Amino acid sequence: SSFWLLPQAFLAATAGFVGAALVKRVLPARVIAGGLLIAAAGFALTAFLSPDSSPLLVTASLSLVSFGAGMALALSNDIIMSSVRPERAGQAAATSETAYEVGTTLGTAVLGSVLVTWYSSAVTAGTDALGLATSVADRVASTLAEALLVATEVDPETGQAIIDAARAAFTEAITVTGVAGAVVMVGAAVWALVTL
Repeated sequence: SSFWLLPQAFLAATAGFVGAALVKRVLPARVIAGGLLIAAAGFALTAFLSPDSSPLLVTASLSLVSFGAGMALALSNDIIMSSVRPERAGQAAATSETAYEVGTTLGTAVLGSVLVTWYSSAVTAGTDALGLATSVADRVASTLAEALLVATEVDPETGQAIIDAARAAFTEAITVTGVAGAVVMVGAAVWALVTL
């Protein structure tokens, strides 16, 4: 249900304001690093996921990532804009926006590739014993949604085995991707402390 995404949206919207308030008392580099570490904690929460996890755990993870990244992004943009002369503000804004878009796209591509690759490998290992036809096994390994669709097209016992294997593989892939995201966020936090 979309209800579980409300805390994430609220925290993402308020993150910049919290960061702006903190930067009056703490060095910007520390606030940015703190935001990145909060995001890392959100990614790290995926290590506790299981196929039967409560939506509350997913909400907490997404909320921490949104809040921490939102705080870091708002302040880093402010640093970029305040570091140039007024006549260069347009150029600085364009550079900041381009960096944001490239970073978001690259992050999505890399972490998405990790997720898909891990899921495919894990679900293939989990369904090998079922003796599925190659075309069916390929469909199961493509996405979780496709695996759930395939499960409705085979006999109930095999279908349930596919569902169980796909859910376990997807959860494992989310965990691995989350840990990778946490490592990236910790690295970015250290980089922010050293360079800003």
